[in-house]
Amino acid sequence: MKRIALIIALIVAMVPAAAGAEASYHGVSTGSIVNDVAITIDGRYMVAGTSSGGIVCLHRDGTVPWNASAPAAVTAVAVAGSGDYVAAGTMGGDVLLFDGNGGRYWTKSVTGPVRDLDFAGDGRSLAVAGDRIVLFTNLGNEEWNRAVQPGTRSGETPPHVTSVAFNRDGNYIVAGSNNGVILFMNREGNLIWEGLARGAVTAVDASRDGSVVAAGGRDRVLQVYGRAGALPWALPTGAPILALALSGDGRFVVIGKESGDVECYRPNDALLWTNRTGSNVPAVDVSRRGEVVAAGNAGGTMCLWNGNGDARWSFDAGAPVAAVALSDNGDYLAAGAGEQAFIFRTADVPVPAVTEVRWEDATPATTPTQAAGAGALIGLLAVTVAGRLLRR
Repeated sequence: MKRIALIIALIVAMVPAAAGAEASYHGVSTGSIVNDVAITIDGRYMVAGTSSGGIVCLHRDGTVPWNASAPAAVTAVAVAGSGDYVAAGTMGGDVLLFDGNGGRYWTKSVTGPVRDLDFAGDGRSLAVAGDRIVLFTNLGNEEWNRAVQPGTRSGETPPHVTSVAFNRDGNYIVAGSNNGVILFMNREGNLIWEGLARGAVTAVDASRDGSVVAAGGRDRVLQVYGRAGALPWALPTGAPILALALSGDGRFVVIGKESGDVECYRPNDALLWTNRTGSNVPAVDVSRRGEVVAAGNAGGTMCLWNGNGDARWSFDAGAPVAAVALSDNGDYLAAGAGEQAFIFRTADVPVPAVTEVRWEDATPATTPTQAAGAGALIGLLAVTVAGRLLRR
């Protein structure tokens, strides 16, 4: 009997790990390639934009509260604050604004594909990177637009905007272009200063108060400016910069490189740490105070580090990672890889929550969990084993 009791105890002890453990991430199949993701500042939900024109909202509890469709492939998405507004931009130049429940407010058009979007912190203004920089109000009014002037690569025509970022306070906008021009403007569209890179600018970002601005691109140089502009702090990176993120407090800038490295710098100071991921890194993000750094690579791996560069965990997404986004304090991570959209609770090593479902079929009441299935199987196994032992 002691032997029987021991075996049953060992099997039952496995049940909490499979059935009782709280899932640390949720994923949903969107039906087509995810091009971009965004997350609310509190990590309550994420939004994914897909190549088939899908816009999918995934709650951190694994439910899909709403989805919508756009006229063309969705190339960029953005979420304002805690989710008052959601914006999506398309390959065809459409700009769509939704409320937090997926209700559509308006659709506008810009010249050229929408390559990037960003909200002011109050959600009342939306900056759009197309062939020109365009600013819309939340009511759908176009406040102004600005063309990109020829820069160091003026042979490339026409010049277009590749990346745009509002500072959280909403007073300043920074934009980068394919011909190396970096523009820093106020909310009214007045140019404050202009910088130049030796190649296409792939990513720009600004601190919450706009006192620090970072830009990186194909010329393998990280540039950091102050609010007043002038000569930047510039550092060679050894490989083209594919992605860049600046912490909200401006104390950390993280880059993802073509070589597969993720590097963290202290602006105007030095390199703090480097981690290698094994393949090109087109997606990085950093929390507001730099406590958490996330990256995704072309090999399908998502990586999470603390602010010192120590690994927290990695996750095999099974497809190239196109985008990652962290909540303000780094508690939640949104990511898109292949046709999957994910939302992670970053404090724990990823534990799956649900079997793979398509977003249009996902319902909170009927979606089965892997953990529940495993618990039932283990419980049945325990009864079976005990019965066999008792019959001996």
